Amino acid sequence: MKKLTAEQIQMNWETLMDVIDKHISGDRKENLLKMYDDFKDRMMFAPASGIVYYHNAFPGGYLCHILNVTRFALKIYRLYEELELHTSEYDEEAIVFCALHHDLGKVGNLEYDYYIPNESDWHRINQGKMYDYDKRLHYMTVTDRAVWLLSQFDIKMNEVEYLALRLTDGMNEKANK
Repeated sequence: MKKLTAEQIQMNWETLMDVIDKHISGDRKENLLKMYDDFKDRMMFAPASGIVYYHNAFPGGYLCHILNVTRFALKIYRLYEELELHTSEYDEEAIVFCALHHDLGKVGNLEYDYYIPNESDWHRINQGKMYDYDKRLHYMTVTDRAVWLLSQFDIKMNEVEYLALRLTDGMNEKANK
């Protein structure tokens, strides 16, 4: 399992703040910064998944994951621009906004983390299940929780951004079929 140093985790947080500062504007930026300030410690140390053979199941993995997705989404966006394949339905801010928040539901709710350390040595060793879901959370999909969390901080999105977030998991999510 990958381990990040405290310096790497802090650098990822600073990179995230730089991305928001550079790509998000207006009231949405102000509200996002408030949300990120409220969730700072949780986001800095959250894993991106609970099982080692999935992506980034380690402390700090969530930030690594969303920063990677954002970086790759921007590369694809710029390639589409270069090839003149972009549309007026989305711009760079929309791409960054959606990439940053596609897994926001993995942060949990206003009170509880989504992932908690698995206390079972057997499950960690034999199944690689490093984290469990916190059972105190009401059930909702990761994308539903992301949209709900954004609404709690009055963070607006347009229809295309909403659809992008809702369809993040594509056909892997039963509700999207």
